[in-house]
Amino acid sequence: MGRFLLGAVLCLCGAVAARSAGVEAPSGYVVKVASGSVYLDLGARSGARAGQAFTVYAEGAELFHPVTHKPLGRIETAVAHGSIDLVMPLYSVGSLAGDSGAVAAGMRARLDAAQTPAPSAQAAPPNADDSAAGRKPLSKGPTLDYRVTGMAIADFRGEGRPSLALASRKTVRLYSYPPDDARPLAQWTLPGVGPRIVSLASGDLNGNGRAELFVTFYNQDLERMETAVLECGADGLFKRLAELPWMVRSYQDAEGRDALAMQQLVDDQTWPFSAIYPLDFSKNGYGPGKPALHFKRVDFLYDFTLARLGGDKEAALLSQTSTNRIRVQFAQGYWKTSSAYGQTPTRLRWHDRLLEFHPQLPIGYADGKAAVYLIRNDSMLGSLAEPFGLFTGGAVEREEWNGIALTSIWEARLSGYCTAAQLVPGPTDPGALAVAVTGSAGRSSVWIFRP
Repeated sequence: MGRFLLGAVLCLCGAVAARSAGVEAPSGYVVKVASGSVYLDLGARSGARAGQAFTVYAEGAELFHPVTHKPLGRIETAVAHGSIDLVMPLYSVGSLAGDSGAVAAGMRARLDAAQTPAPSAQAAPPNADDSAAGRKPLSKGPTLDYRVTGMAIADFRGEGRPSLALASRKTVRLYSYPPDDARPLAQWTLPGVGPRIVSLASGDLNGNGRAELFVTFYNQDLERMETAVLECGADGLFKRLAELPWMVRSYQDAEGRDALAMQQLVDDQTWPFSAIYPLDFSKNGYGPGKPALHFKRVDFLYDFTLARLGGDKEAALLSQTSTNRIRVQFAQGYWKTSSAYGQTPTRLRWHDRLLEFHPQLPIGYADGKAAVYLIRNDSMLGSLAEPFGLFTGGAVEREEWNGIALTSIWEARLSGYCTAAQLVPGPTDPGALAVAVTGSAGRSSVWIFRP
């Protein structure tokens, strides 16, 4: 019996030594369990990867070597197994294989190093885990009883992790990210009966660790576009910092970073737009920076973004045409999609011109490639309903530049139309693609995709 016990202990020592001789499997804690999802404090910085297996376990008594009396570690009892679905810098979200009732916050968790795929030149294609029907979402947020008109994801609460801001016609609501509860953490409503929110944007311009939320809306009483600048206070509630007689929108600059720009609508039927400026913050508050942004064939703030495609030295300009085609403008020459993208029900008749507040075109950079995410919304009655902004479904496409044209990598069909999409944490570190989807009944949800 003594020999058997000694042999078992020596086997355990060998296993520990073998593990330490290789790559130590990262371990951490279960932070939260909600709606079948498990949140771990193991993120990208801990080596977590999408699709990686993990084990939730309970620790028991500590074992000691019978000869040297050195501690060998605690006895571990597996409670549950699962796999990582979504990876953020400081945490990850996974799903369990089986019942999650035995898993609770505070339990230990370890990534399965044996299941971690090693870097390879023959990596699986981006859509290897999808069916022929199209890309499937990693998760779908709770159903929200309103139509989403804008979305922004940033660290609004100064917690070191992102939160989700969604806008309806008059109200902005803040949720945890990824969303797991239809009850908002905070909300703010525009006063009056006439205002209509058209977009949200975010950025920590004042540098206090809490991203400001820029709520752009049409003020029917004053017949002008305005932007309310909000910030979450120490109590977690929104407060208004400023109000600007400008539209504010995010775009991606030539370096692949999120940036903010601003523009005014003016009462001039011949030329209804001011110049487009970078949004600046100084001791005098928020205002237009210098120099103005000038882009070929672009006069409206909601019609453009920039992207580095292929080996070009200069960034290409991606812009919306009047027929909702995407035009890719290079220093020499251009290319244009044959299909329409970026259709939106968020629109405004300004004098004799119909302005469409197109959702942002997210551009992600990973593995040395630029991925362009195009939004396509389907008109309810074909082309007859498109001028009225009536949409019944849509899709998100990931496209890559092949040197001649954008080519499709994957497509995700949506059960409603899309008014906003954003890469999280950001363009240069795309861990997930969040898409705001609104169905024909007026209810919405945020779907999360592996980008």
